[in-house]
Amino acid sequence: MYKLPWKTKGIVLTSPQPYNNEIPLLAEFIERVLAPSGVNLIVLQMRYRYQFKKHPECQGFDPLSYEDVKFLLNVCRRNGIRLVPKMNLIGHQSGLHNKPQDGILHGHPTEGIPDFPDGLLRAYPFLDETPEKETVLYARSLCPTHPLLPSILFDLIDEMMDVFEADGMHIGCDETMMLGECPRCRGIEPHILFANYINMIHDHLAERGAETMIWSDRLLHHIDSGYNHAYEASANGTDKAIDLIAKDIMCCDWHYGRYPDYKGYKSVDIFADHGLRMMVCPWKNLDDTKDFIEYAMEHDRGHIEGYLQTTWCSSGELARHFLYGDPPKWMPNMPLLLETMKDVFLPSRLQG
Repeated sequence: MYKLPWKTKGIVLTSPQPYNNEIPLLAEFIERVLAPSGVNLIVLQMRYRYQFKKHPECQGFDPLSYEDVKFLLNVCRRNGIRLVPKMNLIGHQSGLHNKPQDGILHGHPTEGIPDFPDGLLRAYPFLDETPEKETVLYARSLCPTHPLLPSILFDLIDEMMDVFEADGMHIGCDETMMLGECPRCRGIEPHILFANYINMIHDHLAERGAETMIWSDRLLHHIDSGYNHAYEASANGTDKAIDLIAKDIMCCDWHYGRYPDYKGYKSVDIFADHGLRMMVCPWKNLDDTKDFIEYAMEHDRGHIEGYLQTTWCSSGELARHFLYGDPPKWMPNMPLLLETMKDVFLPSRLQG
């Protein structure tokens, strides 16, 4: 296991599935594996999977109840772990049912594939940035300038923050491809739309004394950053928002090392140059995870606050493997993820 030098050691987990009895399973995973390994932050990917009282029409697949959240919150508090809810609040508003086991809609790399709206867009399709399009690139987005969006959005944010008693929220913002296309947004530069929208949510959370966390790929230019593709960095003009967003936003810098034309991890330097804090967020490729960590350690100017392990799989399946040695059932990326977690994240005595 790596000795990481930063104060935060976190992991992103999908919301457990009540119908699979995964809530006590996740609690056991937290107490027996994550807490003893030094994890002090869990970002729980909720999306819309909560039994909202104000807007039940927005709730997602197999939602957690109030009691479910309180149970997990108490487990985390008992183990000194900060629990932060995550919602996708601009992009990733639709996708494919290609992973029914985790109840999450996933994006697609080409247009021409019918997708399914999630949460807000399922309930309020007029909030779509591209309502006239039958298909879109990757996933649909909320219209950042729709006058009816803030009141509904803030209701959902406040209810989620209240039940989690949270001091922060991860608001997603990654891979936002559809922007500046509706009549209201057309003609406004993408970085202005993006920054204004993020700052609006940031200011709302700041009024509660809460931190805003984002995936920071849209703040990086796809060529200048050296990542050279449109997912881990932006090719649609949002990158200039890096100088417009609030400086206390936590940038979760995710890079997965899948592409042969990487040119280092210059995003580490870019965020330092622009006065922004960040966390190192790898995924499943062990060599690339080590490269990312080592580059970040060498180039840390005091702006790196932690390590956040992404997982992108069923948290129940992950827990069953580490607790009981169950083999991965279906996800092709799981063996690579397990190798990475065992090498850099978990002590050997806790690996099942």
